[in-house]
Amino acid sequence: MGFLLLFLLFCLRGVSCQLSSNSYIPWYDKAKYNCTIQQIIQGEWYSREENEDHVTTIDAKQMSGRGICKEYHTDLGAQYWFLFSREPENPESCHYCVHISVRTVNILEKRESGCVQLPIKDGPPNLKKICDRIPDDQQRITMFAEDYAPINCRSSLEGVFRFSYQFRFAFTTECAHPDQQIHSCQNVGSQFLISNQKFNVTFKKCPNMDWTKDQTVEYSCLGDWFVGKDHFFAVANTKESRKDEKFRCFLKNRDDDYFLGVSITPECNQIKTVEQAPQRMKLTPVKQVTVEPGCFLPENFTGEWVNTANIDADVVINSTHIVETWHPDVGRTRRNIYVCKEQKDSRYMLARLTVEGCQVDYQCFEFLPRHHNIIRFRKGLVMILNDFHTVCSWIKFPNKERWKYDIMIRKDPIPVRCPVAGAFIFEQEGDFKFQTRVIKGITKDPRDTNWNKGGQWSCRKNISRLAVCDTDQKEITIDETYCWSVDHLGRPVDIYSDVDYRMQCVGYWKENLKSYLITYDQLDAFTKYRCWVYQRADLNKMLMSMSVGPFCDLDQDVDSKDWTQGAAVSLVMDENEREFDRCPLYFNDGADPWSLDENFIRVFDFNNLDTSGAAGFRQLSQLPQLLMLILLACAAL
Repeated sequence: MGFLLLFLLFCLRGVSCQLSSNSYIPWYDKAKYNCTIQQIIQGEWYSREENEDHVTTIDAKQMSGRGICKEYHTDLGAQYWFLFSREPENPESCHYCVHISVRTVNILEKRESGCVQLPIKDGPPNLKKICDRIPDDQQRITMFAEDYAPINCRSSLEGVFRFSYQFRFAFTTECAHPDQQIHSCQNVGSQFLISNQKFNVTFKKCPNMDWTKDQTVEYSCLGDWFVGKDHFFAVANTKESRKDEKFRCFLKNRDDDYFLGVSITPECNQIKTVEQAPQRMKLTPVKQVTVEPGCFLPENFTGEWVNTANIDADVVINSTHIVETWHPDVGRTRRNIYVCKEQKDSRYMLARLTVEGCQVDYQCFEFLPRHHNIIRFRKGLVMILNDFHTVCSWIKFPNKERWKYDIMIRKDPIPVRCPVAGAFIFEQEGDFKFQTRVIKGITKDPRDTNWNKGGQWSCRKNISRLAVCDTDQKEITIDETYCWSVDHLGRPVDIYSDVDYRMQCVGYWKENLKSYLITYDQLDAFTKYRCWVYQRADLNKMLMSMSVGPFCDLDQDVDSKDWTQGAAVSLVMDENEREFDRCPLYFNDGADPWSLDENFIRVFDFNNLDTSGAAGFRQLSQLPQLLMLILLACAAL
């Protein structure tokens, strides 16, 4: 203190007070606590607490009403814990733990411990001791940014909907006026970004409901976040100046996002579930735009299909439209409608309409000619231009070093001749091997399987067998434990046991030097369709790999055996045909899947022969009988 007085005295007497370049004050403006509040949390925040409006100011070092930050912790995500105190030097003063969850740039949620005063015997207060006082079931308080920055609404709410709503505190019936509408669409290419950051809700007065009225509310989107399956998003009423009426929270569940829960105060903790929300809304999507077709799709595409590249989507195709419906793991069924607009060679420009009907996009499809029960195709980039030469330019298709066509499979496929036929013994390796299954239940009477004890039949050797032995060679049978033994005449002893797996061949082709096969199994609980990669390794040796699902992974090869390459099991097969099996070996690599290749039974009919030819044939057919008589006569002599 004396040094400062002496320094000021010299200054008053005209002595230069300028410090030398080497002079400094080491303690000036030095942070005493290693705690800096993150930039995303700083600012002025509005919240509604205990039915009162609060504005909290947070800067880099302190929080209004809580004091100076002494310590903090973060999980390197969106969760922060801060230790505040108004008297940081006094260990017996009030200390506060504030747990802040960053939901969006405009929304914070907090939980607090309240004032905690620790006795000296418990040691100095720290973050862990104070934060342990926060109850696990404490309500989160929502904090809205006073100077908010609107966010694009697409992730929060997208589409045009007709809705009905109910105020649970006012009336139990629904107000379902047909002109009530939510309009939340993107204005693609707009130079005014604000047009994509807000949506309108139009309410109409319903008869005999005094709480309803005609009004249009415009909301700015403040961002969205997920808590489990609950999808929250916050909004600000652009035409409202009262803070307690300006901010609202919406909730929808990902399992059924056509129902909305709305808060009636600026508190997101009001809505635990959609069913218990103060205001409930039921949405019905409305298609706004009608597009006229301008071309025709191939005639043999008409029917019902399964798109294996989009979660086994159901696809219905007619001469001008493609309707694709898929079922995500979470959320409601989604649907896209494609309308044929223009066609050139194998490229088709289709207009894409979503069910919500916000806008019309254009996408190019390249279709290969259909073969068997398979449609192979690939998609280009989605664009907003209605111009064929731009949308269907070859450079608009993804230009990857490794790619393959996606496939659609006929929903009720007609079996075709399998490209691999014969009887094989196989060895398997993979995550999901073929197992013995008792499809039709256990037999009424047990059969002895001990070779030395006799019985109805006995088995000396069991093998794993894959066979395509029917006459038209359209079905693959797999038996993980097959009795290979034969009787004294060389015939199989086990002719009654059923096989474990039956798969029908529905299509095959060759692409990227790999041969692909699609099979159909009605009893497969996971997926009815499987993709196989097959190859002939030797004259009587085959290699095959079966996929996990219906999708043919780009990395799947004949020796793929686990999920890393999209496969479930791989087989190494050797021909193993016995005398009476009648399983001729056959192989087709699928290079030309459009050619008709069937196995027919040929019946020779000689009725069209002339009389002389028929007489000669009858004489020829009598030769064996004459030879038999001659042999009997010689034996008698």
